[in-house]
Amino acid sequence: MLKKSWLLTAAAIAAAALALIPGALGQVVRSGNLIVEIEGHISPTKLPKKKPAPISLTLEGSLKTADGSHPPVIKSLFLEFDKHGHLDTTGLASCRVGQLENTLTSQAKKACGSALVGSGKVSAQIAFPEQAPFTASGPLLIFNGSSGAKQMLIFHVYAHVPAPTTFVTTAKIGKAHGRYGTSASVTVPTIVSGQGSLTSFKATLHKSWTYKGKKESLLLASCPSGHLYAHGDFLFANGDKLEGEVSRSCTPSG
Repeated sequence: MLKKSWLLTAAAIAAAALALIPGALGQVVRSGNLIVEIEGHISPTKLPKKKPAPISLTLEGSLKTADGSHPPVIKSLFLEFDKHGHLDTTGLASCRVGQLENTLTSQAKKACGSALVGSGKVSAQIAFPEQAPFTASGPLLIFNGSSGAKQMLIFHVYAHVPAPTTFVTTAKIGKAHGRYGTSASVTVPTIVSGQGSLTSFKATLHKSWTYKGKKESLLLASCPSGHLYAHGDFLFANGDKLEGEVSRSCTPSG
């Protein structure tokens, strides 16, 4: 049940890696002047009832305004995901934020290639005073991060417009409660001194590796009841807050 709007915007790429919402979803959500379009796919869509199975995830979406004005700036988001979905990084190579700062896309891959778990593209609209808005975009890289004993994902975007800039931010992974098992907290980096708003994204997440003779996978999910759930809180720089919960069906097997 939507409390106000389910906004899975470009900033949610990080958390989307953990969403584990099976099947394909396509929806357009409007809240006031905001319009959000979302598409998502996982493979496979048929999942075991008990033992989590490896999956891959592709998500894409866009954020725009009905009147064509500059979209609001997203400051942060906090997402919670179904307890039957998991992020597993056992034995996976990790990367540090400092290794990615001020790097080109090729340099980031060279520095932390073994920790790379996803890739895609992010776009933003830049609106300078007394100047027509324009679009800037860049490739997105998602890495397994290290922060002591805590799980973390690191996001790297290198954009050429309006000036060559590297953006690095993180999703801090934690525990949730009730029907949720995993949480992700993301702070969206400031784009061009606050003049830029994230408007679209596309990302694919998949990673498998061998650790101590056992094959591991980044994303896993089971489907005991035929439904999985996710919840999100989105905070905008102007103080607005949007909150929503979504349920998606899955096909149990075994």
